[in-house]
Amino acid sequence: MKSSGRSVVLDALSGAVPARRPIWLMRQAGRYLPEYREVRAGLSFLDLVRSPSACTEVALQPLRRYDLDATIVFSDILVIPDALDMDLSFEAGEGPKIGRTLLGEGAELRWQGVCDRLGYVYDAVSALRVAAPDHALFGFAGAPWTLYCYMVQGGGSSDFAKARTALWTDPDAALLVLDQLAGIVVEHLRRQHAAGADVVQLFDTWGGLLAAPDYARFIIPSLRKIAAGLQGIPSVLFVRGGGHLLPLLSDLGFSAYSLDHNVDVAEARRILGRPTQGNLDNTRLLGPPEAVREGVLRIHRSLAGARDHIWNLGHGVLPPTPPDSVASFVEAIRSLE
Repeated sequence: MKSSGRSVVLDALSGAVPARRPIWLMRQAGRYLPEYREVRAGLSFLDLVRSPSACTEVALQPLRRYDLDATIVFSDILVIPDALDMDLSFEAGEGPKIGRTLLGEGAELRWQGVCDRLGYVYDAVSALRVAAPDHALFGFAGAPWTLYCYMVQGGGSSDFAKARTALWTDPDAALLVLDQLAGIVVEHLRRQHAAGADVVQLFDTWGGLLAAPDYARFIIPSLRKIAAGLQGIPSVLFVRGGGHLLPLLSDLGFSAYSLDHNVDVAEARRILGRPTQGNLDNTRLLGPPEAVREGVLRIHRSLAGARDHIWNLGHGVLPPTPPDSVASFVEAIRSLE
């Protein structure tokens, strides 16, 4: 009898030996799939995110195509700033925009009852739990620092210079906001777990922008608060570009750590002492199948027989990715001895 994806993912996160190598992909539901584009044709991105039925449909699409072990609720890290009434919008080709920034005029935010305004996320988790009972279900949230970056900057950026400057300009105010966000993130993730998520993942997409001493001073306290608030819930922390931060992350208490493609898996596992996830360069899926297989074999060798690794990418599936490349990725892993 084939083990469920749910069981193999949870076994890997507990440090046990799963019956097979668990696989899923960040952004596995998205623009690279034609069926996703069909759903999006009639909806804005925020309309999609706020529709539990549409979210469930797009989350199921990759499960119909590929032999994956997990699904993830279709949502966005910026639903928290949206619930804070920060005037969030998504403009085609430009990414997210926040009209009311933390440092702008009228920056008083609705800190109370934020998660009460995010019921559509928990409804989407519940619907996906029913629709995919045999798959591990991931909930997720943006980490406080990554949320802070957008909330100060007002949108996407390559360096988030305004947000970093704000740390030095008024460190006490920054620490207060990061702590407030940590409390909201804990509640948001716990509610997703209560709605049916087996695992919750925290995305610190812009963590790697900070030097280790600054990350230790400003960010680690909020991550400790979140990890403490998630005790008893399987959890994964992803710090993009955070290879230099691994020694700071090792004792936080998350169940596992997701690795970007710049990190050596063997060295990261030695430092962290926990199960791992990810690591394949997502641009390999833009190349030929041989490039995908080469990347998979490199990680396989670095794991040196360890089975408590969840196969995934170092970041999300890129929009130009051919669907057949995702199939090549899954097949390469399934064919490992």
